Amino acid sequence: MTDWARLFVSHYQYAVHTVPGVPGVEIYTLGDDLLHVGGPSQFTGFCGIRTGRIEARVRVLPGPPVETDVGWHAISEATLWSPSGRLSVVGLMGGTAEALTDVAVPRGLIRVRVHARDRLHETVRTDDDPPERHELHIWAVSEETPWRTVLADPAGRDWEQKPAKAAERAMLSLVPRPSARPAILPPPPDPYEDDAGLSRVTVVRYRPEPVEVAVGVLPAGDLEVRLERVDGETLTWLWATAAEPIFPHPLATLPDDEPSTVRLTSGPDGFTLRHEAVLGRHAVALGLIWDHLLDTARSYPWMETLRGQAAEATALAEKTRRGQAEGDAE
Repeated sequence: MTDWARLFVSHYQYAVHTVPGVPGVEIYTLGDDLLHVGGPSQFTGFCGIRTGRIEARVRVLPGPPVETDVGWHAISEATLWSPSGRLSVVGLMGGTAEALTDVAVPRGLIRVRVHARDRLHETVRTDDDPPERHELHIWAVSEETPWRTVLADPAGRDWEQKPAKAAERAMLSLVPRPSARPAILPPPPDPYEDDAGLSRVTVVRYRPEPVEVAVGVLPAGDLEVRLERVDGETLTWLWATAAEPIFPHPLATLPDDEPSTVRLTSGPDGFTLRHEAVLGRHAVALGLIWDHLLDTARSYPWMETLRGQAAEATALAEKTRRGQAEGDAE
């Protein structure tokens, strides 16, 4: 457990990340009054104070907590991917504290539970009020599960959830377009993203009622996912190149060369989906995609964005071709 550290925050926010500088899901897409999902390696925490200092610390646990700690006003949790076994808590505008920077955590998937109390705005805070405190409890997991509210703040607001937008960002992160600019030198290896030796994991989703899982092709631009049924409860998930790519220079590298297994089980308590043997770095993104697919079958919100990108790339390729042709003719 780290010591309490004073962290400067602004715009009511701080960030928790395990891989610095990686883009993710936009804020205000999924979350509650305390925590908003930011992607596989980050989330945003919310404070009561708009601009100022809070106290924060991190506790690494050997396993999931048996009981919920008392004395907190709000508790929420989410799963993160930590390939380096490091985690940092930073203010929105770059505020840092040594005790909260590169904290040693388990490598791989981790569950982070955020506790907060005394979240008062500076306009109502007095010298007699205790400091605002946020405490993070962290433990290793092998299954990626959705974010959840453990204890809701009675004064908190309800945020609009946007699972389709989250699924779009998640899929785009799995099929990123390479930079059009040639690299002068190959990028150095990033120690924050070294996942060598880490086991594959399972994505788990639950619904109280049976839902439809569409078998067939899941489009993803130049790539696609082939969902093929093995038996009544088992599907195979396999990445492949699309039969009809949409970009002038199609992607050829697959996010994962190995097939994975999707198991669907129904019981008296509801419907459970287990997507097994997925790469740890893909688990959170796949979870966001399944959250959308289970509730909105055969809806692929990422395709509109990919088609727009493809149209721009095609127009640029045609402009370049005409320019080269004119230069050759001259």
